[in-house]
Amino acid sequence: MILRRLSKHVKDQNWIAVALDFLIVVAGILIAFQITGWNETRQDRRDEQRYLAELVRDLEVNVTRVQENKVSTLGRLALAESILAAIDPEYERPRFWPEISQEARVDPGFVPYPYAGLTTSVYLVAADSTFEELIQTGRIGVIRNRRLVSDLTEFYNQLEQYATEDDIVFSQIQPMLGYLRYNGLGLGDRTDFGAVVERARTDPEFLGYVKMAAFISQWQYVNMSRIETRAESLRNAISAEMEARQ
Repeated sequence: MILRRLSKHVKDQNWIAVALDFLIVVAGILIAFQITGWNETRQDRRDEQRYLAELVRDLEVNVTRVQENKVSTLGRLALAESILAAIDPEYERPRFWPEISQEARVDPGFVPYPYAGLTTSVYLVAADSTFEELIQTGRIGVIRNRRLVSDLTEFYNQLEQYATEDDIVFSQIQPMLGYLRYNGLGLGDRTDFGAVVERARTDPEFLGYVKMAAFISQWQYVNMSRIETRAESLRNAISAEMEARQ
């Protein structure tokens, strides 16, 4: 309709009408672009709130998993330290580690199975699906707080680094498993605690494994504590961001 009218005005050389028709077309295009932009902005804001809520849920899962792993780690630490203290009453933890405020208790389930308790390790399976989706789809830009994006990136990079360190931990446990196999021992063997202490007292190789178990336990506990603190801080920051955006 507009094009037919514009053609007629050009043919009639009615330049004022041509100019008005042109302005109407341009204005219509600009308004259409503006409406599209508004709609996209509203959708981005909805997506931002949804992603922030999902990031909070992922971080809460990570906190819960870390706390469970810390309990397991403390159980192994308590078992190893009880053996070392029985051999050397003056035994104390290395002072270069941050102090552990939680009480270390041996998991009752491992009391009859000390070999299993000494070799059981933890591995953090991080909940990172939301952050990975944001990166893979290129939607990370919907989060307007760039400092928050930077902190999230740093946090999940740290999780990857801790996963690498967990692999190192598992590699340290392998010789202990080989030792047990060589000596006809199994993780499911019920063993008196006094017999384990005596083995550590008389077998330097086994004593070394017990010391390694204690060292690794402290190492993993420190790492898990740092992850927990960082995850809780991020969770609180994202929750505050969500409230500010409402």
